[in-house]
Amino acid sequence: MTTPHDEQQSADLIKCNQCGNEVPRMEYCIRCGDPLSDEYSAEGRAQARDRFAAAPHEPLRTVALISTLFPQLPRAEMRMFRVAFLTGAAIILVLTLLGLYPVALISSAILVPLLMLLYIWVVDIYEDDPLSIIGATMLWGVGAGVVYGFVVRALPNAAGFGSQDTSGVVLNGIALPLLEGALMIAGPLFLLPQKRFNDVLDGATFGAASAVAFAGTHVIFQALPLLGGGLRPAGDPLTWVIQLISLGVLQPVIAAGAIGSAAAAFWLRYRSPITDRKALGTVGRPVVAVISAAALLVVAGLAKTLLPLIPATIVLALIAGLALLWLRATLHLGLQQESREIPVSRSIVCPNCQHSTPEHTFCGHCGVALRALPRSARPQETPTTPPSPKAAE
Repeated sequence: MTTPHDEQQSADLIKCNQCGNEVPRMEYCIRCGDPLSDEYSAEGRAQARDRFAAAPHEPLRTVALISTLFPQLPRAEMRMFRVAFLTGAAIILVLTLLGLYPVALISSAILVPLLMLLYIWVVDIYEDDPLSIIGATMLWGVGAGVVYGFVVRALPNAAGFGSQDTSGVVLNGIALPLLEGALMIAGPLFLLPQKRFNDVLDGATFGAASAVAFAGTHVIFQALPLLGGGLRPAGDPLTWVIQLISLGVLQPVIAAGAIGSAAAAFWLRYRSPITDRKALGTVGRPVVAVISAAALLVVAGLAKTLLPLIPATIVLALIAGLALLWLRATLHLGLQQESREIPVSRSIVCPNCQHSTPEHTFCGHCGVALRALPRSARPQETPTTPPSPKAAE
């Protein structure tokens, strides 16, 4: 409900030190999310600018799986996704301890893609046309993963962790990761010429969705021959747990971070305003971004090829952290880009803090990214006066 205090705050304007725009004098800038309180020191403002646009309670430069892969969620639903992820991981662990290794492997392969599919559907990013978008991204990843699976199966030197043969190192550590990257990013790039997909967030979403679908499909394709040995093949449970962490979590995260960020670089170069094209520095250039993404995939492939299981998994975890940080910075830029395109408009009620705030990008009271909320949770117009009987007719 709007209060006189809220209206007074909205009436006064102040220049934001972060984005330089004139905005209502509230607790947070409605355009960039930077705190505007007078008690913030220069050091405090610098720290506040390091907050993640989609989750202002989190630092920008931090490794956070759920808020990075699924940024367009309010806090309550983000907690639900964390619970869903942990529940799925617990089920996979139980299946592994029971010796149901093929079932656990398939379950780990679909965990992250299933959450991504649910995320895209729940937040309704593309509103009136979600099915074609999902088909153009995740179904591309599935199809490319199947093709890649047949290619790998036809190669005699394709192996898993710890292959030491020279030809195996070149194939598994370099050639196949590069092929994976090319297949994962090809689908999203087909959408680049479409003008309705015109910001960095589109590229990052398309790339990440294609990547996790590809990674999950490839793992399932690998798991199918295991079913021929029954539901309880021989094996050490601890070894399987470590492998499932790598296959079900680390490798999809590396793919999503690398491909999502690389795809976003194309949108930054060809769809963003000229003034924004240097916002990510050198890594925001498509050529450099593609090379960087390929480097992450190749290093991951070489780790799996040259190192034993446990050291390789540690290296993969470090690479996954770097990929998440890169993707997180890309998403942060995308949210800030959108904020500049929106004029200050009517007052709405923030579903995160229930306070009245101008309808823009960030809530002026709690700093949450309003455009990062699912469509079902997006704010409604603050009621002012009831309609007249004539208007009602």
